[in-house]
Amino acid sequence: MVPGPSPPATGYDQAYQFQDDPGQQTPRAVSPIVQNPYPYGNTINQRLNDRGYGTSHMQQQNDMWNSFVVEHSSRFQPGEVFKIYWSEPLGNGMNATVRSYMQRGEKFHYSFRRFIVVANDEGHCTCVPILTYGHQACTKRGVKPQKHGIVHALGTRPRRLEGEPDLGFDPVRLELTERTEKLDKESRVNYAKLVTIEHNYRVFFIGRILNSDFLNIVTPAVDQCWHNKNRHHR
Repeated sequence: MVPGPSPPATGYDQAYQFQDDPGQQTPRAVSPIVQNPYPYGNTINQRLNDRGYGTSHMQQQNDMWNSFVVEHSSRFQPGEVFKIYWSEPLGNGMNATVRSYMQRGEKFHYSFRRFIVVANDEGHCTCVPILTYGHQACTKRGVKPQKHGIVHALGTRPRRLEGEPDLGFDPVRLELTERTEKLDKESRVNYAKLVTIEHNYRVFFIGRILNSDFLNIVTPAVDQCWHNKNRHHR
């Protein structure tokens, strides 16, 4: 169904909860399999303590991180939606905060990101991301609305933002299986951004796209966006 996905994601270990999602650059998944989750000397825990967050805050973060596990490959079925800890270069216009760190002289931003599985294979799966673009949705400058569609929780109504143009694809419904999870009204699926996620990363499955929406909207949207890509060799 989905030929030629992007190269496998690679990345670094971090563990801190942030939900914002600028979606500006191609990011990197955060490795789950190194024993020490706080690398690079100046750890996130230390930086948080320096900023006055207490021990109870640290315990809350550790409890949250325990929800993320390395799942068997069979768990990554098309239509499933999961969260993963994510890292990407800190681009122009992104503010350096506690959500950033330095690596080899370059600043990186980290946050959680949600993905919809569109195809599965041995050891990895192909996904498309759910993005808010800094809560601007497709009103954000540079975002291509025709490559996006709304994703909303089952039982809620899809809503475009004021001034947001028509999107390329119909809304899809996400049945959340975790009561602590919610979708912001600005959540959009970028069907043109295929990402390969290795199965040996820690993930947290949060729900599933309704089967009818996956078959009738997600699959054709991914295929159409792939077909429209410029694949001519130069």
